[in-house]
Amino acid sequence: YNEFYSVISHSYDAPMAHSHFKAEGEIEFRSILYVPSELPANFMSKPGEDSADKSKPHNIRLFVRRVLVTDVFESTLLPGYLSFITGVVDSDDLPINISREMLQKSKLLDVIRRKLVRKALEMFKNIMTSGAEDENGEDAGEAEGE
Repeated sequence: YNEFYSVISHSYDAPMAHSHFKAEGEIEFRSILYVPSELPANFMSKPGEDSADKSKPHNIRLFVRRVLVTDVFESTLLPGYLSFITGVVDSDDLPINISREMLQKSKLLDVIRRKLVRKALEMFKNIMTSGAEDENGEDAGEAEGE
C-alpha cells in the first residue's frame, strides 16, 4: 500500500492511514483512499489563488474498467475540506463511451461521492480511536514505570 501511495501521490512519506474497500448497491466500485502524513502547503488555497500552481491538485483518479477516465472534476468527488485525501476509484458500472462532461453530471457519480465521504470520515474516526488508545497505553506505561 505504501509503494502505491508514493506512486499516485508523488510523495516519499508513508501515509497516515489508508482504506481499501469495495462498495456495492446502486453502483459497484472499488477504491483506495489515503490520508497523507502531512497536509500539502496549498491545502487552504482556492484554485487559481496560488501563484506557483494555478490549479488545486486533483487527488482522486476515476477509472472505469481499469481505464483512466479523468482526474479533473468540475464538481469534485470529495468536498473541499477533504481535498488533501489521495486515492483511486475504479468502477465497472459507469459508462465508458460517454463524454467526461456527461459523466460528471451522472447520478451514479453522486452515489460514489457520498460513499467516498462516508469512508473518509470513518477513516478519521479510526485514526482518532487508535490515537486515543495509543495515548491511554502510553499513560498506563508511564504510570507503571514511576
